[in-house]
Amino acid sequence: LAKRKDGKESALFGTGNLNEKTAKVYTDYFLMTSNRLLTAELSLLFEFLPSRKKPDKPTDLPFQQLLIAQFNLKQSFVTLIDETIAQVKMGIAASIKIKLNNLEEESLINKLYEASRAGVKVQLLVRGICRLKPQVKELSENIEIKRIVGRYLEHGRIFIFQYRAHTKVYLGSSDWMNRNIYRRIETCFPIMAPTLANRIQQLFEIQFADDVEATFLNETGQNIPVEHPIGNKSQQQIVDYLNN
Repeated sequence: LAKRKDGKESALFGTGNLNEKTAKVYTDYFLMTSNRLLTAELSLLFEFLPSRKKPDKPTDLPFQQLLIAQFNLKQSFVTLIDETIAQVKMGIAASIKIKLNNLEEESLINKLYEASRAGVKVQLLVRGICRLKPQVKELSENIEIKRIVGRYLEHGRIFIFQYRAHTKVYLGSSDWMNRNIYRRIETCFPIMAPTLANRIQQLFEIQFADDVEATFLNETGQNIPVEHPIGNKSQQQIVDYLNN
């Protein structure tokens, strides 16, 4: 967070740390913004961090845009999933697309199961630990999980909730693990500009269509190669996409 010459504040949000070694092999997402809603809430977070003295109730810190672990992050994701479930129950198609390093936290996994049972289409990119079992009858039939292992380590976190023309896109540092949600201060942030949100969605689609470096996770936890690959290598395709 920095103050500009014109008096406005600018902030850099990211999905990973700025490390000169890992930056050579990790893929991450960063947002530079002067949006006052985001910079004001980030300032509020920085005021809290030195003392770590939490208010009587987490909601006493008015985070409305940022999702902050130990404050509003988990409940916000529960609400976003509930919104897609509600739409499907009204006959409206809805989808959830999430990219994570690790998926472990039980209550959020159960919420994704609930969404699947309701008919929400769920696509997950999970690089490492994954405790969710996809494609289980009457539990997770609408959930697909892929893992990408390529030249670069997939480190970004993406959260997309969509129904009709309504789309909410978040990026952030938080995996859905107990340590990230309950013991650390992690931040997820909204992508408010439609052009940027659309770009993030396109990047996710490129990655989920990977049939070379990606494998499907089945209900027993095995990684299954994609049948009949046609050569969709997402890491190279993303480089080409960003260069256009």
